Amino acid sequence: MVRALLAAVATLEDLVKTGRDAQMALNALEEIAFELGKMDSAEGRRFIEVLEHVAATDPDRAAWIQDVPSALGLEHM
Repeated sequence: MVRALLAAVATLEDLVKTGRDAQMALNALEEIAFELGKMDSAEGRRFIEVLEHVAATDPDRAAWIQDVPSALGLEHM
């Protein structure tokens, strides 16, 4: 599930950068951030743990994966 979420975030970020459907993509990223922001602290910690695990299995994208919470404005996790 986390890999699917990361794929969606990556695609939406690319759309924002290229300008194609940028506003719709930005709205979708904001909705993802809003929903993830509803997690309690235990869920947030688990989400970070899973991201760390996924990052460890994908060294080429590890830095980007680890930055997803920050990019979505979820620094409090």
